[in-house]
Amino acid sequence: MRAVKLIAVLSMAASLWATAAVAAADTPQVQKDIETVIHDMAGRWAKNTWSTIAKDLWDPKEPTPMYLAEEEAGWLVGWDALNQYFNPKRAGEGFMQAAEYNASNIQVHTISDDLAVATWNIYWQMKMRPAPAIAERLRATGIFRKTSEGWKFIHYAEAPKSPSAYITDLYNAQVSPEFRERVKGMGGGRPVN
Repeated sequence: MRAVKLIAVLSMAASLWATAAVAAADTPQVQKDIETVIHDMAGRWAKNTWSTIAKDLWDPKEPTPMYLAEEEAGWLVGWDALNQYFNPKRAGEGFMQAAEYNASNIQVHTISDDLAVATWNIYWQMKMRPAPAIAERLRATGIFRKTSEGWKFIHYAEAPKSPSAYITDLYNAQVSPEFRERVKGMGGGRPVN
């Protein structure tokens, strides 16, 4: 039941997001605090200390944490699933040779005095043994609760682009700077990035 309530809060947050009342409640301090949590998580991936993420960056009082890692087939719901994902045995043993998680375009909006929702972009690079290095661009969203120890995750989801969006980006990346300049301002349709 708590999971249903949390999903309802997320849906409500999305609909309230664009309202001036919610935007007026946002403060630079909340923005900075949540950016710090997101960048802390990114740093733990880069330092290969990601086994500490669930313990340190999630609200331990949340009865039903929810996490959707883009590479997982489904949601990780509850502490057992979250702790299994961030298991030190999985993180160790040279599993990950190197990683970078760069968060950008972080947008934070307060829902109430102790809840906030954020969206951001991720540029993720990883080298696992013995595979070649890979990289991808993702979108993410999180719900954070303010605790006595600061803002903590209670919900987090990563969303890769659909295959058709990736193909569009690949086609767009092939457009020459000269052609972009030539068609700039012509109007009609989506602009060429």
